[in-house]
Amino acid sequence: MALYLVSYDIGDKDKFEYEPLWAKLRSLNATRILYSEWVIVASAGSSGALYTAISPLTTTSDRLLVQEVTTDVNWDRLLISDDEFRRILQSARG
Repeated sequence: MALYLVSYDIGDKDKFEYEPLWAKLRSLNATRILYSEWVIVASAGSSGALYTAISPLTTTSDRLLVQEVTTDVNWDRLLISDDEFRRILQSARG
């Protein structure tokens, strides 16, 4: 398994995209860690499949990044507790 970061920028005029995007992320068992960043535990090599699942919910003026998080991770003041983020990291790393 691997941990993926999903990061996006959606302009104010496209705010209507949030709910469908968030629903899709939740259906992928993603966890929101910052306002526009979520993490997903998935099989290694899944960034393309995750991107393909998420990208239809954004427009061409939006920005989207799906990236595997490496073993070198540091954080501060996420929207979830440090313990919960550590648990997610541990589950991704087996």
